[in-house]
Amino acid sequence: IGVKFNFDREMFSLKLAKHLKGKHYGLPRSFKGVSIDSRTVKGGDLFVPLRGSKVDGHNFIGDAVNKGAVGFLFERGRLNPSLLQKFTRRAFAIEVENTFLALKEIARLRRGEFKGKEIIAITGTAGKTTTKELLAHLLGSRFRVYKSPKNLNSQIGLPLALANADPEADYWIFELGASERGNLKGLTEILKPTFGVITSVGKAHLEGFKNFENLLCAKGEILIPRWVKKAVLPQEVLDCYRSLLVGKEYRTFKGILKYRFTREGKTEIEIDRFRVVVPLLGIGVVRSVEISLEVLKLLGLNPEGFLGAFSTFRGERGRMQPLLGEGFLVIDDTYNANPLSVKLALETLVKVEGYTKRVAILGDMLELGKEEVELHRELGRFINTLPLEEVYLYGDLTRYTCEEITSKRCFHFTDKDLLKEALKKRHPQRGTVYLLKGSRGTRMEELLEVFKL
Repeated sequence: IGVKFNFDREMFSLKLAKHLKGKHYGLPRSFKGVSIDSRTVKGGDLFVPLRGSKVDGHNFIGDAVNKGAVGFLFERGRLNPSLLQKFTRRAFAIEVENTFLALKEIARLRRGEFKGKEIIAITGTAGKTTTKELLAHLLGSRFRVYKSPKNLNSQIGLPLALANADPEADYWIFELGASERGNLKGLTEILKPTFGVITSVGKAHLEGFKNFENLLCAKGEILIPRWVKKAVLPQEVLDCYRSLLVGKEYRTFKGILKYRFTREGKTEIEIDRFRVVVPLLGIGVVRSVEISLEVLKLLGLNPEGFLGAFSTFRGERGRMQPLLGEGFLVIDDTYNANPLSVKLALETLVKVEGYTKRVAILGDMLELGKEEVELHRELGRFINTLPLEEVYLYGDLTRYTCEEITSKRCFHFTDKDLLKEALKKRHPQRGTVYLLKGSRGTRMEELLEVFKL
């Protein structure tokens, strides 16, 4: 994970060694940030080498020290004594039993320094990152905010993001991911959030969850901890989680009905007495706006004071980003895909105003377990109901999608270069809006070169 951030307050190596019950080598020093990737280490960092199934971070300690790491952790017996002596001429070292567990302890130390207002944890099948980014953008217009970077929401990513959190911030906002039951429970034990948000509950990562019931239970884990005092969740799952909300303040959302997607790639929303304009596209964006408004209300903040901040929100590349071409529009939603997010993206595609033709370019939806074939067939049947001009599909699983599509032209490819050539022969066309989407493993963003954007 190539991510690194700075502390506003430094941590001292002797204090850390004592807390970790580790052995300290070299001169004591303070460090500013924590990194687990030697390629992104900067001066003042603590390097934490992790052992993976293919790569052992201990092999890159020298690289980290050369790049300016002021210290590093290492596991007992994993570092040659002569190398340890060499490295500790320039950096301190702390010997521990397990570097991953040590990373989590550093995260717990950082959590203990939080003196702000709320720690908001966001989970859901779709919309986690957009909601996190939007909420951080809104609150950041008036308060000091720390948000977990990119999609650091996993068993490793969350502790790393927490270890680098700004202890002086008024709000911390984290997204939490889960691929099986118990994941969120473990993450909340480290983060100890005070405010839980569920953006959506749909089919994703079924390979790990095995079935939808397990997924439903897993998302509810964010509401269980006693320190979670506030919550926002979809109205449709309230009955499932009602028992977990006893003694908590909560608000629900049920879907905004008045919205439009403009030719320029903006989402205009009318809710209550507010009119919100966001320079992104998507029903997912509409939902993130609605969630953010409910969070603001539960925080005791007047949403009207944040309306201007909505219009300056840009989101992240690959998440319903409108890319305006010469007479055409591409919706770049290539970051990831699951059945719910693909359905929402396609519903957005057909509602964009000002275009006469609509083309979907979709890759496989991965990590769906034993239901993967049927879910791809369901996608094909759903596409049959939509007013699309053409559909281009890529991957082994989308062949089942194509078999179900009978109402429009469908082209299936397992070779991306051949798909590129086919697209270049016919596209881009003026008056057309395109959707580009697929799971991370399909790397559908590589097709953007077709549109020269």
